[in-house]
Amino acid sequence: MNYLKHLFLWLILVTTTHAAKSQFSITGAVTDQPFTQVLQGARLTLFNSDTSFFREVRSDIAGNYIFSNIPANAYTLGISFLNKEYEQLSINLSSNAVYDFALSPETQQGEWNVIIQSPEPLGGTDLGILQPDGKIFYCHDTKDPFVFDPQTNDTILLQGDVNIQGCAAPVQLSDGKVLFAGGAAVDVYGPGTKKMKTYDYLTGNWQVKPDMIGNRWYPSATKLVDGKVLITGGGTLLNPQRTNSSEVYDPVTGISQVVDTTAIPQEQSPILMLYNGKVLMTFRPPQLYDPATQLWEACADFQQGNRMPNGDHADHELVHLPEGIVVAVGYKSFTNGVPGTMIEKYNEQTDTWSLGTNFQPTRSRPEVVLLPGKNILVIAGEKQDNNNPTPVNQWGMMDITDIYNPYTEQWRRLAPMNYKREYHALAVLVSDGRIIMAGGEGQPGNEPPLSIIEGFKPPYLFRGVRPEIVNFSQNVFQRGSQIVFDVVRG
Repeated sequence: MNYLKHLFLWLILVTTTHAAKSQFSITGAVTDQPFTQVLQGARLTLFNSDTSFFREVRSDIAGNYIFSNIPANAYTLGISFLNKEYEQLSINLSSNAVYDFALSPETQQGEWNVIIQSPEPLGGTDLGILQPDGKIFYCHDTKDPFVFDPQTNDTILLQGDVNIQGCAAPVQLSDGKVLFAGGAAVDVYGPGTKKMKTYDYLTGNWQVKPDMIGNRWYPSATKLVDGKVLITGGGTLLNPQRTNSSEVYDPVTGISQVVDTTAIPQEQSPILMLYNGKVLMTFRPPQLYDPATQLWEACADFQQGNRMPNGDHADHELVHLPEGIVVAVGYKSFTNGVPGTMIEKYNEQTDTWSLGTNFQPTRSRPEVVLLPGKNILVIAGEKQDNNNPTPVNQWGMMDITDIYNPYTEQWRRLAPMNYKREYHALAVLVSDGRIIMAGGEGQPGNEPPLSIIEGFKPPYLFRGVRPEIVNFSQNVFQRGSQIVFDVVRG
C-alpha cells in the first residue's frame, strides 16, 4: 500500500515537473525601420489557430516585451504599432525564443467594398446619424427614413413622419433621440420652416415639438453643455434670403429663447462645441458663441481668410481632436492657379489658426472622419487644381481616399472608392471599425438616380486579431464623465 502511495506521488511529481518544463517564454524588442527609436506601447499578440489560446502584451519604455509561461505549441505572433506596417510570424514553440521586430512605415491601403443599393437615393438634403444601437439612420427628408445595419450589411425601411421636413439640421440628444430643426415643409427647395420634431430609435416614434422662433432652411445647430440646442442662420420665409438670427431651444420644455445675432447671415455652417463650452462656427467668418453671455464673439479668421465670398455652402468640414485642436479640412480657391492649402488648425487657447501641410490635389468639401488612432480620413471632394491629373467626373468630383496625421502632418494615399461622390455624401464610422459611405453619386445638390452604399476597411482592420471593448459601466456618456470597460480579444 505504501509502495502504491509512493508511486502515485512520484507520478504526480513527474507530471508536474514535466508540465512546468513545458512552459516557455518569448522575448524581444520592437524598434522602427530604419532604426531611429524604440517603440513603446507596441501591441504584440500570441494566439493559436482557433484563438482558444490568446495572449496580448505591450512593449515597455525600452521597447522590450515578454510572454511568460507559454505551453509548447504552434502559434501566430503578431506585432502592430500606429502608422507602422503590421507584421505576423508563424512559430513552433518548443523552447525559450527571442524575436525582435523592426517595423517599417505602413503601406496598407485599406479596402472599399460595395455593400448594397440604398432604398432611397441620397443627395442634396440627405442626412445620416449613428444611433446608440449601432445602426445608421438615413433620410432624404423625414418622410422616407431607413437604417443601415452594419451587422447584417442590410437596410431596413422605417415608418416616416407624415409631415415633410427636408433640409433640416439634425442634432442627436443625450437620450439618443434625433432632433430635427427647421428645414423646408415641401418636397423640394422652399421657404424655411419653424418645425421641430424628434425621432426615437427605440420606439420608432416621431414626436412633434413646439416650434422654434425663426423660420430656418438649412440652419446650423449644435448641442450645448446643458443639453439645450443652439440654432442659428438658415433661409427665411423669403428663402434664399438668409438670416443672422440665433436662438437656444430646450428640447425638454420646447421653449426657445432669442440670443445674439451672427456677424452676417449664413446657413449650414460647420459648427461644434469646444471643450471650454463655447461654440465655434466657421463659415463666413469664424465666430464663437458663449452660452454664459449668450453673445457671439469675434474669432480669429482663417489664414486663408474671406472664404466662400459667393455665399455658397462652406468649403470645409471640422474635426475636433481629443486635445482640443480643431482641424478644418477643405479649401475652395477663387484664384486661378492658386489652389491653396486644405488644412487649417484652430487653437482655442490662443485663438489662432495655423496652416497644416497640403496633399495634392487640393480639394473642396471632402468627407472627413476622425479614426480611432486619431488620424483623419479625407474622402473625395471637388478638385481645385486643374493641372493635377487625378480623374474627376463631369462635376469635378473625385473618388480618392487619403489618411492625414494631424500630429506629424503626414499624408498617405489609400484605396479609392468605387464611386466618385459629391459633398452631400455621408461617411460614418461604425462599431466594427469600418467607414460606411452613402449618397452623393450625382450632380451636387441633386438626388442621383440611385445610391450605392459601400464600406471601407481602414488599414487598422488588417492587423490580425482585434480587441473588443465590452462591459461598459454606463450607457449614457457625458463629456468629462469617467467610464470603465473591459477589453477582450475580438
